Amino acid sequence: MLTRIVVVVLVWLLVPAHSLYAPALGASNKPVPLPVFLSQEDLRGSMQGQAGIVLDLNGDGNEDLVIGAPYAQRKGTTGALLFYLSNSRGFPARPSTLLEGDGNLGWSLVALGNVDGDGKSYFAAGAFSGSAEDVSLSGTVTIFKGGDKPWKVTVLSGENAMDKFGYALASGDLNGDGYPDLIVGAPFHSPSPALYQRGAVYVYFGPNYDAASHVKIPATATNGGIGFSLAVGDINGDGVDDLLLQASGKVIGFYGAKSSFPASPTPDVVFSSADAGFGRSIAVLWDLDGDNFRDLAVGADQATIDDTIDSGRLFILRGGTGKRIVNADAASPNLLARIDGEPNCGRFASAILPVGDLDGDGTPGLAVSAVHGDGNPWPMTGKIFLFSDSSLTQGATITSARAIQGEARDMHLGTFLALVAKRGQLAGGAPTENANTGRVWFFDLR
Repeated sequence: MLTRIVVVVLVWLLVPAHSLYAPALGASNKPVPLPVFLSQEDLRGSMQGQAGIVLDLNGDGNEDLVIGAPYAQRKGTTGALLFYLSNSRGFPARPSTLLEGDGNLGWSLVALGNVDGDGKSYFAAGAFSGSAEDVSLSGTVTIFKGGDKPWKVTVLSGENAMDKFGYALASGDLNGDGYPDLIVGAPFHSPSPALYQRGAVYVYFGPNYDAASHVKIPATATNGGIGFSLAVGDINGDGVDDLLLQASGKVIGFYGAKSSFPASPTPDVVFSSADAGFGRSIAVLWDLDGDNFRDLAVGADQATIDDTIDSGRLFILRGGTGKRIVNADAASPNLLARIDGEPNCGRFASAILPVGDLDGDGTPGLAVSAVHGDGNPWPMTGKIFLFSDSSLTQGATITSARAIQGEARDMHLGTFLALVAKRGQLAGGAPTENANTGRVWFFDLR
């Protein structure tokens, strides 16, 4: 049964009682009560739900929630983070803490895990317009240590003004030392005058995240447009995470290594497609085809399908070892599946997230959003599609997936996706709902 539970991060208008109920998907029309989160502050136009992560902030074993509101205007600042500390009964009705920031703090978020072993998770928050002490508007990334009231550990910054450092974030252990590393995208960085605003990606190694010893992967003449999209996971089976990033019509990968990262300045693997937006979303999956290599999903959210632009397309591609160049548009053993969006599912594959076992076969499933997807009767409500493991390699289509549809005009449901694993729930951000005030919706996957 797939039931629907909505969690409203901010409501600034009184909501009629009947709107707090929604029918169960795939079951009956029996209404399900919806818990509502009301913010302590008026954050109209803040775009809550642009980013969100689930993690154990205070080490009590419960999953907590951090939501980014990058356009919150409070006390002369722009940007905020909302923290919801859960307990055995669920999330509270109001944010446990609201942290004001600046420079569009909360545009991006990533969990770093239990870095120092005390059970309290670290995380990082990006502010792509943030200013450092020695350079303004470069973009900043703040690393926080969790707790009942998270506190700031350090602030990293871009090299030049307008780099948009912190636009995208990811984490994983790229050097095999057992500590999560932080990866930061700066898509408007200029490595040289000839590569103006072609982007760069930075790696900061845990547990210290020392800016003095970071690794920079700059754009090149053949691999530009980097820093918009990142993913981490072991796709070559050596037990060390690998880094995947979008690069203008390609996804390029650098294999992790215990000696040094990256081992070579040139990519180890290249996936390419002629579809517009290829690589704007990337996720490392599980081993779908049983060859002992984890596979990956790549979205091309602006792909044209049947003469309809921005329909979107999802590619399921095989992991493997060694130097590889893969044309995702050509039928080959490296292409496990290709799933097309539909005209009313605009920007299919905007975000991708592995989730729990959806069909009871003991393997995970996949959640894929289409943020411009049209609902009934509203346009651009956004949709989330749920694919079972078996369907991904056995002729899945968008119509064979279970669909979750947004319920308000222009809400862009699925801007971020996160899994509340212990509760079997999927969180989806809708940052433009309610005149860009934003909400976060929860859906019961069980």
